[in-house]
Amino acid sequence: MHPPMPPDPLKPESRSLPRAVLRWVELLLLFLGVPTLFWYWRIAPDHLVDLGARLGLDWAVLEHPGHLMLPSLALFTIGVLVALLCDRSFDRSRLWNPRALRPVLVTILVRFVVLAGLLTLVTWQLEDAMPLRAALARLGYGVDWPAVRLFSLPLGHPGLWAIIMVFYPAISVWPQEVLYRAFFFHRYARILPAPAARIALSALVFGFMHIVFMNPVAPLLCTLGGLLFAQTYHRTHSLFAASFEHALYGCWVFTVGLGAYFYGGTYGGTLG
Repeated sequence: MHPPMPPDPLKPESRSLPRAVLRWVELLLLFLGVPTLFWYWRIAPDHLVDLGARLGLDWAVLEHPGHLMLPSLALFTIGVLVALLCDRSFDRSRLWNPRALRPVLVTILVRFVVLAGLLTLVTWQLEDAMPLRAALARLGYGVDWPAVRLFSLPLGHPGLWAIIMVFYPAISVWPQEVLYRAFFFHRYARILPAPAARIALSALVFGFMHIVFMNPVAPLLCTLGGLLFAQTYHRTHSLFAASFEHALYGCWVFTVGLGAYFYGGTYGGTLG
């Protein structure tokens, strides 16, 4: 009698890693690994440029990674959209579905009015010589944070403010919602079967992505905002509703004076 043959490594039942583990690895690479690499690129762009030079390539354009944020977001979003549209189990109506906004519109607006007031208070307290900023400075925080002034962007740069109000929802908000709500909720539903887990982790990785702006304010605010947007998406199954809420807060952040923590990702820079 011949000894039993070893299992064929190409057969599905003999795969070394179960699908759930691979899906977790994918999640960590895409939503933690990629932002970390971009953050490192921002703090040490010369390393990548030097590597190109050693290979005989002129990578001077990579000296300013902040200028490539939106193009990188666009490429990432296109890839994710292709994956979603090719997935027959994905409900494509979730990519828009504006009718779902109506039942939650009042809740979103009331919540926004309250939280926008808090954001305004925080912005005021982050101005130079204000108690909150002084207290943070005594604790060793905020010394190098961008200086803020209430409504500095619409008052000082009304043209730029108007452009941001018009184009920001389309070129930044909706792509981010595609990635962190539509794709994340659908792709990782099997490894995060509890809605609360999907909402929480979506918010955490959404906030973590904002480390590329090189300050602690952006990740903190975006984690809190991500909880709201993820809850809205889960409740409505509508990317339009989540994007509407995201755009409200994003536009207010730029309007009230916190844009220095997001615009261009320039740590210590201003909108000037």
